[in-house]
Order: sequence, then structure tokens, then C-alpha cells
Amino acid sequence: MDLTLPDTRSGDWLMTGIHANLADVNLAVNFSGTGSLAERSTVSGNVRIRVAKLKHPQLKAQGWQFKGKVNGTLADLNLEGEVRADSGLVANVVIRNVTGEFQAGRIGLSLSGERIQNVLTATLVDWPELLDVSSGEVNAITTVRMEPDNPLTLNSRFELESVNGLVGTTAVTDLSGQLWISVEDNELTARTSDLAIANINSGIGIGPLRGMADYQAPLGGLTAGVLNIQQANADFLGGRLRIAPRSIDLSSDPWLLPIDVYDISLAKLLELYPAEGLSGTGSLTGRIPVLVGGAGAEVDEGRMAAEPPGGKIRLPAERLKAMLGSRPEMEPVVEALQNFHYKVLNSTIDYDTDGKLILDLRLEGQKASERREQPIVLNLNLEEDIPALLTSLQLSGRVNEAVTERVRERLKQTKQEAAP
Repeated sequence: MDLTLPDTRSGDWLMTGIHANLADVNLAVNFSGTGSLAERSTVSGNVRIRVAKLKHPQLKAQGWQFKGKVNGTLADLNLEGEVRADSGLVANVVIRNVTGEFQAGRIGLSLSGERIQNVLTATLVDWPELLDVSSGEVNAITTVRMEPDNPLTLNSRFELESVNGLVGTTAVTDLSGQLWISVEDNELTARTSDLAIANINSGIGIGPLRGMADYQAPLGGLTAGVLNIQQANADFLGGRLRIAPRSIDLSSDPWLLPIDVYDISLAKLLELYPAEGLSGTGSLTGRIPVLVGGAGAEVDEGRMAAEPPGGKIRLPAERLKAMLGSRPEMEPVVEALQNFHYKVLNSTIDYDTDGKLILDLRLEGQKASERREQPIVLNLNLEEDIPALLTSLQLSGRVNEAVTERVRERLKQTKQEAAP
């Protein structure tokens, strides 16, 4: 039996062109039993349902079909099978409807490789334009329950395995871990377990990273919840970064995220700058208090210092003259800093929402070939345009070819928009 059903609307959902094939479905009615007719009417068999177009604000309008089995009474009906969208999304579903009491469902899906990107882009309206997943595996299981006069209850578990891709101009390599999301009593809770990322690279690589956290927020204010960090650390430039366990109220503006820095290699740090002859040795430790608000991220009076016994630093003469000037009294300093042995290197760090980094640097030491009783003491004020530096590193191919191409396209578009 092939039935054509009327178009159906329920809340934000609209289904049109509904066809149901019930040829293999059996209906039995117990006329001598007690209870309502729905409780005495039993159905079982194979069923196919085709919806020519399913519309919802979060989904791209397209066709969907269900193939599976139905069994139970009309008052307590179960559906189990496979649902498939024209986009290629395939999920296993189990649905139970108990009239007047509840509706419950379980959805499971698996995606891998390029299908993660292709299928979700063709299914979801709000898939981020600059999010590009190239490989890996994603498994998800969601259960949902709806009861009259009670808010929806939802539980989801996502398992990520070796996921690689791009977020804007940042490459993410080998993301693995588990994510749980639940909705209950109009509140969302999310938590991670064994979250690990081999590398995050926007021109300067960070990783491996490991983290564990949870987040609670009301459904009416998903970005104004409380983030509880249990673990957050990463390797960075030969050293490591750490965020100590803490709770952060994201409804505050701005909110504070202190990052502890340990044993950063000065040699690796100076390799980032495109200045010939710039090099150094030693390690740096400190703390960077990051303030995050509506305008972006900034740093106010972060501090870094070299670990004893110090190290060596070589600065190109031309760059030194640009910073210090060409006055005769500066010539000994310029000469010394071309091969300088420092015992003290202290710096304050400030960073604004426009991307300008300011370092107030204090060096104490002497020319490597000399032994002075009185050290040379030098105070320098350095400025760096971090977005411009990252763009330069991205264009140099330090991330990957996909990021380089995105940056080129962005710069091309910016020039076209700026043209009269």
C-alpha cells in the first residue's frame, strides 16, 4: 500500500510531498480486549517513508527517506531503521512514541574523511564557511526525549579520531577525544574527555595540546555560561604553556585567562622573525594574563624573564641602528649586541585588540669577548604587528599550502574591496 499523506507542520518543521509504503505492514485489532482502540491495535512490518522536502531553520531544504521496521500498538509505537538525506547523510534511528506520555529517539551516525565536510556542508545551514575538515573520523550518538509540559531532554556523545582540517587560516592536526553535550531543565552542559591535538598552527605552531573541561550555560544565553578548566597544557617553542585549573564566567566582559609560560626557547622564538643574523640562546619563563572581551583579546602587563644563567643574543646592526639611532654614543652598544652575553633579560608584554604587541625589554650583560665589572644595561621598547607577522609566516609556507592559498585569496579580496 502506497499512501500520499498531507503536508505536515510541527513547530519549525515542515514536511511536504510525503509518501509512505506500507505494503509489508500488518495491522491487527483485538476486538475482545480492554483498553482504547489504539491500545488494542497492533502494527508490525517493514515501512518506507519518503519526504520530498524537509524544511527547518537549521537544515538545508532537501529530500529525506526512512527505511526500517515498525512494531507495537498505535498507543506505543516503535520505529527502527535508517534515515537518509539527499546530501548523503545516513543515520541509524530508533523512535518510540507513547501517546500522551512521551516521544523518545536515538540517532547514531559515522562520518569519515572528506565526507565529514561534504555531507555536513550540504546538510546544515550554519556550517562555518571557513571550517574545512579534510580527514579523520567522527562518530556521534544522540538520545532525545520529549514529554508534555516538560522541557526537552537531550544527550549526545561525539567521538573524534585523528581529525584534520582548517579553521580560517589555522591548521588543526590530529584532533582526537570525546565530547558530551546534554540539555536538561533548559540548561546546556558540555564536557570533554581525553581531548588531544597534535598541532595548531597559524604561522606559529603549538602542540601537542591536551585538555579537559566542562561548560554550563542556560539555553537562553549559550555564550554566557561558566567554563571549568581541569587541564590545559601545550608544548610551545621548545617549552610549554599551561592554564591552571579554574572557573571562568564568560558573562563577564572582559574575562581573564592567565597563561603560564615555561622554558620557551629564545632561539626558536627569534627564528620566527624574518631578520637575517638574528639569533640567541637561553630560555624564558613567565605569565601572560589574557583578557577576552567583545572587542577581542588583549594582554596587560604580562611578564617574561630569562632563566639563569642567561644566554647569548645577536642582533643585526642595521636593525639595532633603526631602534637605537646612529648617534656616536650608541655605537658601543650596537657593537656589543651583535654578540652579547646576557645575564638578565626581563620583559613586560602588552597586546591590544588591534594586534599590536609592545615589549619593554631590559638587558644586562656584556660583549661576549669582554669581561667588564660593570655590565651594559639596555632598555628597549619594541613593537610588532602580530597579524602582519602571522600573515608573513603563513605566506612563507610555514603552515601548509591550503593556508597559504587562503591568505592569498584574502589579501586579493582586500585589495579589490579597497580599490576605488
